[in-house]
Amino acid sequence: MKDDNRTAVLDAIMTRRSVRNYADRQIPDDVVNRIIRAGIQAPTALNLQPWAFVVVQDRAFLDQVSDYCVPIMLKGMEQSRGGISDEFRALLATEGYSIYYRAPTVIMVVGRTESRFREIDCSLCAENMMLAAHALGVGSCWIGSTEVAYDNSELMRGFGIPKGYSPVGTIAFGYPAEEPEPHERNEPLVTWVR
Repeated sequence: MKDDNRTAVLDAIMTRRSVRNYADRQIPDDVVNRIIRAGIQAPTALNLQPWAFVVVQDRAFLDQVSDYCVPIMLKGMEQSRGGISDEFRALLATEGYSIYYRAPTVIMVVGRTESRFREIDCSLCAENMMLAAHALGVGSCWIGSTEVAYDNSELMRGFGIPKGYSPVGTIAFGYPAEEPEPHERNEPLVTWVR
């Protein structure tokens, strides 16, 4: 790999941010496919490649999932007080709030249910996808809130998850309408064994 490519990879890692405000325009299919192709280059235990992808661009369906999740999340946070809990609860209670931040594309990464390493492999794949998206000028945000709907079989059918697969996570994608500031990172706890 050339030095300028290595520098570009490190730059993408250091400058990628979670984007929660998107322009109102769809991502072309070829860009979505490039993001997925980058995802499948992730390391995978025993080269099992347990992943598959559900690309959702149906805003009404995403709103339906969000509308299901929000009240459950609010109820679950009734006892949480202070700091980020108060901020998140206020956000959830905002009129028209979407757990997907109105992103034009949401991709659910699913893994073969029987694969022991599916969550690790699919998470590595998802990180590749978010880095590739950033390199292509597309913003992204990992959406953990979809997990609230995993037990709702009707909503899960709407995702069209292939038989034998189950959800690992969803990622919102879209052209950024904001440039988020970086969050300060704590110094890593590193133990050296030599």
